[in-house]
Amino acid sequence: MEIRKSERTLQARCENGATLELAAAMGRVPLGHKLIAGDQRTPEGTYRISGPAETSRFHAFVPIDYPSVRDADAALADGRIDVSDYARIVGAHERGEPPPADTPLGGDIGLHGEGDRWAGDSQHLDWTLGCVALTDTDLDYLIERIEPGVTVEIRP
Repeated sequence: MEIRKSERTLQARCENGATLELAAAMGRVPLGHKLIAGDQRTPEGTYRISGPAETSRFHAFVPIDYPSVRDADAALADGRIDVSDYARIVGAHERGEPPPADTPLGGDIGLHGEGDRWAGDSQHLDWTLGCVALTDTDLDYLIERIEPGVTVEIRP
């Protein structure tokens, strides 16, 4: 799966070789990589679906494993996290668990729907706090076809 922030699209490659392209909304600050909790940016890099879809006030939520080890490496080098938070993030990845969401890098990033509040807006504006939003119908379609472990490339 590939998300292109500048194009506001999510592309998924089907087993038969076909490509599905869906309109997507990004974080309220659409340019740049997510650096800290609350910056309202969608991360950039290589991630994986880290769990099954969950019920959400935004219809449903499919978690990705942000922050990645690469995110943690850069944040430790820049002084945005300490050694303890670094160890927690890396340890979660080593155990195959979702990374903690309570570090200075933030977390709880994934794909979600619109829910009642944003119905119809995912195709027209960036409104999330860092997630990738799809229409509820498009998200349901994806949920039926993806599983934990699927690679998610998020590009600028």
